[in-house]
Amino acid sequence: MPAAATAALPTASGFFGWRVVGAGFVSNLLNSTCTFGAFGVFVIPLSEEFGASRGTISTAPGVAMLLLAPLGALIGRWADRGPVRLMMLAGVLLCVLGLVLLSRARELWWIGLLFCTLVNGGANLFGPLPAMALVGKWFVRRRGLALGLAVAGSTIATAAAPYFAARLVGSIGWRGAVDAIALFTLVVGLPVFALFVVRSPEEVGQQPDGAAEPPSEVAQGGAVAGAGGFLRQPNFYLQALGFALLFSSPIVIAIHFVPFAEDLGFSREQAALPLAALAFCSLCGKLGFGVIGDRIDPRHAARLAVALLIAAWLVLIAEPGFAGLVAAGALMGCGVGAVVPLQGVLIGRCFGRGAIGQIFGIGGLMGLPIIAGAAPLAGLLFDLEGSYQLAFAVEVAALVAAGALLSLVRLPPLSATASEAVASPRRSPA
Repeated sequence: MPAAATAALPTASGFFGWRVVGAGFVSNLLNSTCTFGAFGVFVIPLSEEFGASRGTISTAPGVAMLLLAPLGALIGRWADRGPVRLMMLAGVLLCVLGLVLLSRARELWWIGLLFCTLVNGGANLFGPLPAMALVGKWFVRRRGLALGLAVAGSTIATAAAPYFAARLVGSIGWRGAVDAIALFTLVVGLPVFALFVVRSPEEVGQQPDGAAEPPSEVAQGGAVAGAGGFLRQPNFYLQALGFALLFSSPIVIAIHFVPFAEDLGFSREQAALPLAALAFCSLCGKLGFGVIGDRIDPRHAARLAVALLIAAWLVLIAEPGFAGLVAAGALMGCGVGAVVPLQGVLIGRCFGRGAIGQIFGIGGLMGLPIIAGAAPLAGLLFDLEGSYQLAFAVEVAALVAAGALLSLVRLPPLSATASEAVASPRRSPA
C-alpha cells in the first residue's frame, strides 16, 4: 500500500488504532488455528494413516517451539523497526504454502518437517509477537484493554477451531481439512494485514489512544529500549522470568488436567468439561485484566492474577469433586487470561513503545527452558510419586516466585512532559 494512501486512511476515518487491534485479533486467531488450536483433531487420522504412535505425532508442537524460539528475537526486532506489514503478509504466504504442501505429503517425516518449519515459521511471522508489538505502540492509557482484545483471538480459535476442524475431517478428510484451513488463512489474513497493519500512530500523523498530544509515558525507558538498553536493566530480567513462571501454569494444565481428573475417577468426557470453563474465563480474564491493568499499578494486578492461579492449584491439590474441578478451571482461566495483557502493560510502563517486540521476543527465548520444561517436569514428578500432588505444589512455588519477581520491578515515574515518541521514531509506513 503506498505511503500516501496509508497516511490518508486514518485521518479520513478517525483513530486507526482499533483497526490495528482488529488486525491483532485476526493474527492471534489465525496463528492458533494454523498451529496448535486444532492440532489434536489430526492426531488420530495421522496415526491411522501412517501407523505412528500418538506420542510420536504429539511431539511436533514441542519440536516446533524449540526450533523456532530463536526466531522470536528477530521477529521482535522486525516488528519494532522493520517492514512489519510485509513481514506479516509474507508469513501468511509461507504458512499457507506449508499447509498446502503438508496436505499432499505422503511421508510422516515430511509432514512433521513442514509443520515445524514453513507452517509454524510463517505463523510466527504474523502471530502473537508482531501483534503485541503493533498494538502496544498504538495505545498507552488503554494498552491493557487493547492487548486483551487482540489476544482474545487465540482464545476464540482454541475454542472453535477443534470443532470446525473435526467437522471438516469428518466430511472431506484430514487433507481436505488442512486445505480448508489454508484457504481460510489466505482469504482472511492477506486483506486484513494489508489494510490494517501500520506500525505506529506517528507514521500516519496520529498519537496513541487517539489523543491530541503525545502520551506522558516514561521517556527514559523508551529511549534506552530502542538501542537495546533494556538488556542492561534489571526490570527486563525480572519481568521475563516472572512471566515465564506464570506461563508454566497453562502449559501444565493443558497437558495434565485431563489425566489428573481421570485419576480422580471421572470419565474422559467429564474431565474435559472444566476446560470449557477455563477457556471462557480466560477470555474474561484477558478483557477484565486488560482494563484493570490500565487503571491500577500493573504489579498489583499481577499479584491478583498470581493469587487466582495459586487458588486454582490449591483446589486441585485437594482432589475435589466435579464442582471443584470446574471452579479450579474458572480460577485458572481468569489468572491465565491476565498474563499477556499485564505483561504488555508492564513492558510499556518500564520501557516505552520503542522495543516492545524485541522485549517480548528475547524475554520469551530466555524463559523458554521454564515454559518448555514445565509439563515434562510435572510428568516426571507424577511418575516418581504416583500422583500429581508434588507436581502441583511445585506450580504453587513457581507462582510464589513469579509474584516475588514481579513485585521487585521498579516502575519509572510517569512524567507530565515526557513523550514515548522518543522511542518510536517516525519511519515509512509498513
